Amino acid sequence: GGGRKGIREYLETGKKQGREQSREDLDDRLVLSGNLELADAAIKAYGGRGEKYLHITLSFQEDFVDPETLHAITREFEGFVFAAYRPDEYIYYAEAHLPRTKSLFSKATGERIERKPHIHIVIPKVDLLSGRHLNPLGLVRMNERFIDAFQESQNLKHGLASPKDYPRTNLVGRS
Repeated sequence: GGGRKGIREYLETGKKQGREQSREDLDDRLVLSGNLELADAAIKAYGGRGEKYLHITLSFQEDFVDPETLHAITREFEGFVFAAYRPDEYIYYAEAHLPRTKSLFSKATGERIERKPHIHIVIPKVDLLSGRHLNPLGLVRMNERFIDAFQESQNLKHGLASPKDYPRTNLVGRS
């Protein structure tokens, strides 16, 4: 997904509609790549219409994922997404959320929702050299098989569970 504003505040504070807990209550934050202030400044400065940034979440089935593994996956995802770009053309920010609060009750359904480690990646949609629109994933629905292939290669490489082996059967909210 993506958005026009608010990603820095969401990552820092955890505020979102229907949730009372703060980020501090919910998670330990682990910066994996980049600088959130720089990403936020690029998002605010970009004058393009529509979404100003990509927001990608990499989620895991495991209750614990080693920080070294999180760093490796983040670096490899950057290499995958930006294979056709030079580092001076883009901004890439990533942070992991390591749950302090292991589960929450959904206000909508009253059911308990398990919380697992996950990585948030923010990519401002501006090419730093030209100032023009940047969309390294292209039309996602046309590239899903490549994204799935990356996901499966990482699961295999790092000994992680595949979501294809553990599909969510009880989808709630924005799952």
